[in-house]
Amino acid sequence: MAQPIQAVIWDLDGVIIDSAEEHQQAWQRMAREEGFPMSDADFWATFGKRNDDIMTMLWGSLPPERIKALADKKEEYFRKLVRQTAKPLPGSMELMHGLHEAGYRQALASSTPPENIELISAVLGLQRYLTKLVSGETVAHGKPAPDIFLKAAQELDAAPAVCLVIEDAVAGVQAAHAAGMRCIAVAGKRDLPGLRAAELMVRSLTEVDVARVRALA
Repeated sequence: MAQPIQAVIWDLDGVIIDSAEEHQQAWQRMAREEGFPMSDADFWATFGKRNDDIMTMLWGSLPPERIKALADKKEEYFRKLVRQTAKPLPGSMELMHGLHEAGYRQALASSTPPENIELISAVLGLQRYLTKLVSGETVAHGKPAPDIFLKAAQELDAAPAVCLVIEDAVAGVQAAHAAGMRCIAVAGKRDLPGLRAAELMVRSLTEVDVARVRALA
């Protein structure tokens, strides 16, 4: 039998909020202005990864200072959009509140830059429930490497074996398992083998409560 879960690590996009549209608009505006190709298929194929990884995948090797300038421009556009539109996905805040009341330690671990995390946390009031906010830009390797989740566990002073990750991306499920953690995959309308690899796959977090989290042990 697995150890009881003591800590929960949340992804952000597709789990707590749906800001894909804002990210897509920001990426495509920046790419258009800078003369880079960025199709809808390109966006969806790379969504959820770190900015530097996305640019390398789509546009090849670029100087670090160029990558930073492009990323800063894209994120400035994103923050202007999401400041006006951010709202929680169904079930996310309710589950977060329930876990907090039940005494679970909780953190956010997202590939997005720290400034975005801090903005969305402030807009949604996540600091009521989450004690640690971890950006993928602060670790050596992005998902599917386990670095970000291992750092979040360390910040929570929790062993990986007692951590649960809530994710919506195949790379996130892979990263959780690589870290030795259990995972709930929020699939929406998708049915992907990589999401079904999670210990529990749901369409929405309205399907999950504290009792269901406890049952994963």
